[in-house]
Amino acid sequence: MNTAFPLIALAVAIVSLALSSPSTVRPTRSGFPAPVLLVLIALASGWYWRADYANLLPCAIAFGVGIALMGICRILEGLRSGWAAAPGLAAAIAGFAGWLDPSYQFEAQLALIAGLAIGAWSITDSVRKVGLPVGTALLASLFIATDLMGKKGLASDAGAISGTMLGLALAVSALLANVANKGGDREKESLGAMASLVAIGVLVILGYVVGARLVESQAAWLIFGGSILAGGVLNWVVRPDGRDDTLSFLFGGIIWIGIATLAFSYLKGFGIAIAAIGAVGTLMILGNPRALLSTGPLLGLAFYRVLREAHPEATRALDIGQHYAVIGIAIGMVSALLPSEWLATRSESVARFGLGRVLWALTIGLIPIAMAVVLGAKGIVGFVVGLGFAALVEGLRNGSNLLPLLMTGGMAALVATSYGWLENLLDMTRESKQAAFYWMAGVGAVLAILIAMVSKPEGTSESQ
Repeated sequence: MNTAFPLIALAVAIVSLALSSPSTVRPTRSGFPAPVLLVLIALASGWYWRADYANLLPCAIAFGVGIALMGICRILEGLRSGWAAAPGLAAAIAGFAGWLDPSYQFEAQLALIAGLAIGAWSITDSVRKVGLPVGTALLASLFIATDLMGKKGLASDAGAISGTMLGLALAVSALLANVANKGGDREKESLGAMASLVAIGVLVILGYVVGARLVESQAAWLIFGGSILAGGVLNWVVRPDGRDDTLSFLFGGIIWIGIATLAFSYLKGFGIAIAAIGAVGTLMILGNPRALLSTGPLLGLAFYRVLREAHPEATRALDIGQHYAVIGIAIGMVSALLPSEWLATRSESVARFGLGRVLWALTIGLIPIAMAVVLGAKGIVGFVVGLGFAALVEGLRNGSNLLPLLMTGGMAALVATSYGWLENLLDMTRESKQAAFYWMAGVGAVLAILIAMVSKPEGTSESQ
């Protein structure tokens, strides 16, 4: 039956695509060279350093596969409108990732999450607030993280595919909700009242089947159901157009932190991951990207727990009284915002725009190395914690771009994957750190200059 779940999810995604209307949006030519180049860089790096770092080659392949899958999603988005197929595609990706060899499965699954996030960012424009690549990558990262935490927390076969099963429940709910909404076109409008009730009702019922019956955890179902209901309330309180009281949005973030705390008291990190699926999945189906941004701290906590499972010794280093930890939090918050901010201020008509995306991706990939060298374990863990607040900042300024939320999981997974390879850099002397800082600053300056050279501010291109 474990083999059947991703296949069923893929079938549900295909049906969702078939029910969607033809798309009027075509991919821009500048978006496609970047994923191809990134895949080649990942594979070449994995092959070249395969003997120096354990499991680097399979992780590089998983990273490249994640980018390639987002390219396929972009092609599908150009054929059919809407993103109702995102939950099914994400559940299928998570399920197939569970088939990896156990000797490198954990690291490769984290690398896949990072590849999905970088791939979705590299092909997504700044105009579309929610698209099939972003929706698929965001949900797949949560499903995979829940599978990882379920395997660790429950030590059972059902726990190892709990995220995939919840993803399938979400896919079926999205399909039925869009049928009730009289069509699969979710490109511009949110669900109507009747379709919203159908979505929440079906999701609660299927969540009970997965949590209480298949996973055999009453707490899992209560956490999942509670996060669904909280998402439904916030969908009503937080308006997609940003015309609500900013304080209401901030309270939404506080509510998710409270739910994460309650979920942790029942099922530790596994409970937080389940709550994240319920929150993000519900708000995505209901079509409220701004309310989705309020879940940023919840996602940050979920991936902090993933890092803790991968490297328990790292999380013991976090001390908010340490300057390195505070700096790491600030850098994490800014790092998840910068890539999407760059997209919002650049013109895709520039022929070299794809190269700018590649340079940004390389910059993101070098961040864990710089953090390890300059700030050590405290800075790295602070960085992961800070990522969760980037989406909250985006929402507080009345934005509705989901890329900061997506990059929260992607960057956290990148750090968790590479942490083991960077352990020899964590205990450098102060003098060595100072010398390394100058090198890192030089590399950062070169990348900044190159990015500035290959991109132009919006409105300065010749075509405008």
